[in-house]
Amino acid sequence: MRIFFKIILFPISLVLTIIVAVSSFLIEKAAFILYILSCICFLGAILAFIQYFTGWPYSQASSSYDLYFGIAWVVIGLILTPYGLPRVLATFIGLLARLNDRIKAI
Repeated sequence: MRIFFKIILFPISLVLTIIVAVSSFLIEKAAFILYILSCICFLGAILAFIQYFTGWPYSQASSSYDLYFGIAWVVIGLILTPYGLPRVLATFIGLLARLNDRIKAI
């Protein structure tokens, strides 16, 4: 009976092995790109805050839109940092790897 389950679960284990290997490689490469994007988002947030508090470059009082814009860019920047989206994806891939190990243990 155990051999029967191994034969049935072998294609699933093979697909999970490939998915985990490719996904972990892609997450490592994408984390660098997301880090650059998060730096750009934080720079945009700093510029929005400068415009809100000082009125630069227009030398006039700013609207609350600039404040909301700055807060939104900070939130987007935090999601893109290595502790945001890449960490969530790495956790999901870790769960898939544990599932694959349990299937192999049968």
